[in-house]
Amino acid sequence: MKGTPFWYSILRGLAIAVFKVFFAIEIEGKENIPYGGGAILASNHLSYLDPVVLGILVPRRVNFMAKEELFENFFFRWMIVKLGAFPIKRESIDRTTYKKILKLLQKREVVVLFPEGTRSIDGTIGQLHAGIARIAFKADVPIIPIIVWGTEKVLPRGKKLIRLARIRARAGKPLKKNIASNREITRKDIDELQNELEEKMRLLHREGLS
Repeated sequence: MKGTPFWYSILRGLAIAVFKVFFAIEIEGKENIPYGGGAILASNHLSYLDPVVLGILVPRRVNFMAKEELFENFFFRWMIVKLGAFPIKRESIDRTTYKKILKLLQKREVVVLFPEGTRSIDGTIGQLHAGIARIAFKADVPIIPIIVWGTEKVLPRGKKLIRLARIRARAGKPLKKNIASNREITRKDIDELQNELEEKMRLLHREGLS
């Protein structure tokens, strides 16, 4: 795809092949991912493998946050930076990270955000932190709700060994509130979009379990 480095497409193709063979990965809703322009992918968080799954889901290069400890090794840092990772000091969005995300979105890139802030312990969706809706309004981009299943079985929290298990991912329709250009964004606008995101993510999760 235009704008996506050739080497990234090669790595993505390799990841697709590996995940199909070993994890029987099943992807739904790819048609809901915009083929151009900035976008936020709001996903549940089960495992360190989630960014890889989201990279398979999206035919464009994705950008995602990673703990700063993962950048201590030079070669590993070089690799994940090339794959779109940028460091954060904690599992939350501070001012520096906020500006970085806005800059990427304004450059019409795709950014992965995990509204729960940390990996789920039991596979359920925890409380979503406020902030994503505000970023979406500020950058004027849609939010795509995404749910992933199975990565917590392949690479469980606190474990280092990969296990064989089925992985699924489903993307919902983009969420975006159209506000007149002559009107300021209100707290009510932000809360409504944030609540809609939470409702859609929980609905996608329930549908995938039924």
